Amino acid sequence: MNINSWAQVHKKARVANSARIGAWVEIGENVVIGEDCHIAANVSIQGNTEIGDGCEIHPFAALGGKPEHISDKGENTRLSIGAKSIIREQVTINRGSQVGGGLTSIGEGCYIMSKSHIAHDCSIGSAAILGAYCGLSGHTHIGERTVLLGKCATQPFVKIGQDCYLIAGTELMFDVPPMMVATRHCLRGINVRGLLMRGTERKDVAALKKFYERLTQVKGAFDKRAQSVKQEFESCEDVQKICEFVEAPHRYPWLQPYPDVNKSRYTDEQIEA
Repeated sequence: MNINSWAQVHKKARVANSARIGAWVEIGENVVIGEDCHIAANVSIQGNTEIGDGCEIHPFAALGGKPEHISDKGENTRLSIGAKSIIREQVTINRGSQVGGGLTSIGEGCYIMSKSHIAHDCSIGSAAILGAYCGLSGHTHIGERTVLLGKCATQPFVKIGQDCYLIAGTELMFDVPPMMVATRHCLRGINVRGLLMRGTERKDVAALKKFYERLTQVKGAFDKRAQSVKQEFESCEDVQKICEFVEAPHRYPWLQPYPDVNKSRYTDEQIEA
């Protein structure tokens, strides 16, 4: 076990032998640190916090602090960070609250960039990326492989589906369906580049793009639009995933598509190339 002599590690904390703990690190009583983790200098990890194998925690990160919730009375809540996740400088992640289920969870292989904040009871899917200065309010849900560029923010209980791409500076007050590019006020199309990079077949991406174009041709809330056209795309599994996601219970309205589909960044010819 490689623990710097200037670190303060509680004797009841469980730290794997292969973990490296830097100077001026403070690790609390109920913390679990997995194999091959690297905890850099000046990190604070408190509460019932579990760090998965192979994680990197960079200087001045503060993990597992009390939830910033006025009803919190120091209940026994948790923070879980999945294996091989990277937490950059000055990131703050609070553990869950009693009123929100008691768990804040970060999936495997996530990348949380500097000065971002993840509040109590958030759920972040595996391989998600948060750019610098992002701020997630409590109970935010983010799907797998979704990317939030710098300075994105959410209000409490917002849901963002898998494989989404949020433009920098987006302040979300609505829910975002899976596989979409989104700004603060509207959807801007299918996340074509992200889906192709992740190995989605081109025929499925083309079907998703046609599905989005059909959505712009009908009226009503997004979930009503999706329901009205989903039968046209029964053979596309990804379209059905979008429809299932938006049909599930949600607190806020869904973002609506931008009306001009002709300004889509990727044409059919580019997808087929």
